[in-house]
Amino acid sequence: MKNKTSPEEFIPKFRQRNLDEPGFLKKIIRFSGKLGKPVVKQLYALYFLFKDPATPKRSKMIILGALIYFFSPIDSIPDLLGPLGFSDDIAVITLVYAQMKSHLTDEIREKARIAVDKIFG
Repeated sequence: MKNKTSPEEFIPKFRQRNLDEPGFLKKIIRFSGKLGKPVVKQLYALYFLFKDPATPKRSKMIILGALIYFFSPIDSIPDLLGPLGFSDDIAVITLVYAQMKSHLTDEIREKARIAVDKIFG
């Protein structure tokens, strides 16, 4: 019998509370100006893709790694260093987004666009 472990079970308990939609929105809104509209849109697209039940488990694991890296207080370059502090986060998000493009549906892209428009107007 196969073990039916979900990707969410790999998130340490102390991080699970921050990988919910309110925690995600809070960090995105707080740093949206430093991240820029294209990166924020990619983050939302990855988040919605992760939540989509049709997304393959392997893809969810890759997305999960990128989102945890974004949320993590432990960083290669601390986020407090301004725009430079997010360069590693942006690189990870952009790389994973490029890998996941084939899984993005029009519906997910639209949800990400709407979310970004709410922040940037």
